[in-house]
Amino acid sequence: MTEVLEPGHFTDDTQMTLFTCAGLLDAAMRLEATGTCLPRLQVYDAYLAWLATQGDEWSSVRRTDGPMTPSPLLSATTSLHRREAPGMTCLAALRSGAVGRIDHPINESKGCGGVMRAAPAGLLVPGFDVGTSPSEAYHLGCEVAAITHGHRLGIHPAGVLAALIHQLVVGVPLEDALDAALALAPDELVETIDGARSIGAAGMPSPATIDHSLGGGWVGDEALAIAVACSVAAPDLLSGLLSSVNHSGDTDSTGAITGNILGAVFGLPGIPDGWLESVDSMEIVATVAADVVRWVLDRPSAAAPDPTFAELFARYVA
Repeated sequence: MTEVLEPGHFTDDTQMTLFTCAGLLDAAMRLEATGTCLPRLQVYDAYLAWLATQGDEWSSVRRTDGPMTPSPLLSATTSLHRREAPGMTCLAALRSGAVGRIDHPINESKGCGGVMRAAPAGLLVPGFDVGTSPSEAYHLGCEVAAITHGHRLGIHPAGVLAALIHQLVVGVPLEDALDAALALAPDELVETIDGARSIGAAGMPSPATIDHSLGGGWVGDEALAIAVACSVAAPDLLSGLLSSVNHSGDTDSTGAITGNILGAVFGLPGIPDGWLESVDSMEIVATVAADVVRWVLDRPSAAAPDPTFAELFARYVA
């Protein structure tokens, strides 16, 4: 593959990343307004709203003590109600009525469904500016993944990704950001990612190299490893993305994670001309991305009058 195919359809990876943004914006605004928040539960509520977009009745899946309509903007967006091959682990975990935690795993899944949606945890760490606390971003990324995935290798890759994004967006070089993120990770994950770094340092990995040396990306550590190898090797965003999706495994997830990393490295100017216009429902993606940037850069105040805070609150808080 060398270009965006019509109609540039996004998958459940994009859907759940958007709902992660919504849940973390909700938490950040609650902290600003009240001095307290529970990011894990706010993200969980957002995921229940996503579950309702996938055909489950909201009345049957929402927390009885939770908000009635979390993520108002996303829940009202028609295109997000499409079923785009949602992960069975995510569906089952959210339907269970339990909220997975790092210290109380909900299952033994190490699928990549935790890491593929965790990048916003690097940007929206309640109470911390981006770049100031990789360890807090790491913990939040792990919490986001643990809601639905219980295995260490389904949880900790999300922490690594969040810590990476937390640093890359303020200009920390990729290798240095990797060093800091991996210093927080378990040894088995460090070994896998260091191997991926070595592969990437030798040049852009071929499909055969990815398949034979890094795996298919169906599980969390493999998906992150593929993204890291492609990102380390990439001279630009396009080259890294193409390498990350031209293999025989879970290409939408490895492409999404690589896009998270290289997007943080190269920024908006690194995206090839015409790609944004080719993506289906780009309007909602652009809206949420702009809202995240507004929150990160401007940190609107809950003190009246602040129209920006009021606008964002109406979009993301029940």
